[in-house]
Amino acid sequence: MKLVVWLLLVGLVFGLGCGGKATVTVLSEPVKLAYKDVGGQAVQYKMTSSVTMNLGGSTTTWVSDITYSAKVESIYSEGTIARRITFDDFSISTISGGRPEPDEAAAGYKGQYLWLKLGPAGQIVDWKGLDKLSSYTAEDRNLRDVLVQQMATLFQPLPADPVNIGSKWQSTVEIPVTIKGGDFKQKVKTDYEVSGFGQRSGRNCAKILVLASVEGEGSGTRGADRKFWVEASGLGKGEMWFDYENGLLVEYGVGVTADQTINYERAGKADVATEFATIDSQSKIRLVK
Repeated sequence: MKLVVWLLLVGLVFGLGCGGKATVTVLSEPVKLAYKDVGGQAVQYKMTSSVTMNLGGSTTTWVSDITYSAKVESIYSEGTIARRITFDDFSISTISGGRPEPDEAAAGYKGQYLWLKLGPAGQIVDWKGLDKLSSYTAEDRNLRDVLVQQMATLFQPLPADPVNIGSKWQSTVEIPVTIKGGDFKQKVKTDYEVSGFGQRSGRNCAKILVLASVEGEGSGTRGADRKFWVEASGLGKGEMWFDYENGLLVEYGVGVTADQTINYERAGKADVATEFATIDSQSKIRLVK
């Protein structure tokens, strides 16, 4: 089901469930939420994700385990930030019929880097890297392109003004993805609200509630030039914890459930067949060091 990978992998970004409890308090003065260079040092994160798709009663699960280091290289006056991300470990497996099958293309990203420049609203300004593989199949290019979008979305936009409990802001990002035989576009709208402040992993953090809506559509061809069309929509909610003293993310997550409709032409048939799928994702990102 390569034609739905665009939604599945981008969905990993939103499939994050941050567990555990922390004491939440109110601050006497508003605080500024802003990314900082952390003394020029790289910080390391671990992201584990599970995405399950049910298509016509058949269930497939994608499991990922990614460890990456991120270093802020430049912070520009207009709010644009350039980061260098190195993948310390990288694996994706497919579980169908109870048996996991590792994705060999995904394993090839271990040790590679991504230089990512994002605008103040979280939009991609420029990127480079992920180019050391000896060759690319269509599936490799798909994974690479979606991975760039995924990593960009991890660095959530922050408000310009200081915040306290009840402060809100919003972002809207369009995510184009090209895979073999088709082009797709996702629109992700995210609402944020500060719900409190407290300790997370020994750090003073703002707790931020996250509500996300996802809409996507696309079309293309597969097998003997048969056309297909895809529509998808989903909703999610969760939270993130941001260290406002050191300017870095500590945990981040939203769980998303999405519905997808696939219409496609059939060889030798005049009518169009329709398939329906539901997609559920759960993951967690946490600061390692």
